[in-house]
Amino acid sequence: MRNAANNVDDGELNKVEAIIRSMTAKERTNPAIIDGSRRTRIARGSGTTVAGVNQLMKQFGEMKKMMRQMGAGGSPQLAGGMGRMAGLAARASAQRGDLPPVSRPWAPG
Repeated sequence: MRNAANNVDDGELNKVEAIIRSMTAKERTNPAIIDGSRRTRIARGSGTTVAGVNQLMKQFGEMKKMMRQMGAGGSPQLAGGMGRMAGLAARASAQRGDLPPVSRPWAPG
C-alpha cells in the first residue's frame, strides 16, 4: 500500500481536485446530471480539457461499480477467482491441521 501512495502523481491529484472543485454541489452529489455543456464549463473552470473531465467521470463510474459489487458480498469475478482460491487455501490449511475448517455458505463448493 505504501508503494501505491509513492506512485501517486501530485500533478494528477491537483487536476482531479480542480475538476471536482469546478463542479457545483448538485453535480458532486449527482454526477449523472453532468451533460456536455456542464462538462465544458467544468473543464474551463478547472483549466483542463473536456477529455480530462470525461476521463475522471469514467474512472468514478468504474470505481462506483466496483464498490457496489464489493458491498454486495464480492463481485462475480472474486467469487469465482480469488474467493475460490481463498476457499481452497482454507481447505488445504484445514487438511494440514493448521486451522479449523471454515464454513462459508456463500462460497462455491
